[in-house]
Amino acid sequence: MARISNILMVGVLCIIVCVRPAIGASAGEKAPYFRVTSGSNEVLTSDMIKSKIAVVFYETKDTVERNRLLKEFLNTLYAKMPRAEQDEIIKVAIIRCSTFMPTIWRRNLREHSKKEGITIYGDWEGLMERDYGMKADESNFLIIDKTGIIRMSRAGVISGNDFHSIEDLIDDLK
Repeated sequence: MARISNILMVGVLCIIVCVRPAIGASAGEKAPYFRVTSGSNEVLTSDMIKSKIAVVFYETKDTVERNRLLKEFLNTLYAKMPRAEQDEIIKVAIIRCSTFMPTIWRRNLREHSKKEGITIYGDWEGLMERDYGMKADESNFLIIDKTGIIRMSRAGVISGNDFHSIEDLIDDLK
């Protein structure tokens, strides 16, 4: 009897695991909730970026330079926009910090924020990485529209051939 109940329990667990929704988010889906904190303890949540177009980079310390050309392109594009259009866009930089000592990394985030001229946030518990299905050890790039829908989700180096389609997407979302 104990063997039959063990077999039934394994069967029930298999059903639960198989029908459980996949973790992660992709283009066309509602962006999951997130909460990240900067090195200066500034909190940013997904609720705080509603009604803005969010251009998000989620990276590790080792991948932060992989999409440098895209970042420069977007910064140039942003600088050319009228102030009213700039106000519609929020640039979000997030570093996976869940595997590092918080004391050291908070200072590093503050220093890099000054260098880059943008607040860099840390995903301290790894929850955003998990909930968004971010690819580990890659540069992850997202565009989230004003209603909280993910319009682009990419991982890896984005080639210069894609820059203008990204520009077109941002223009369409304004």
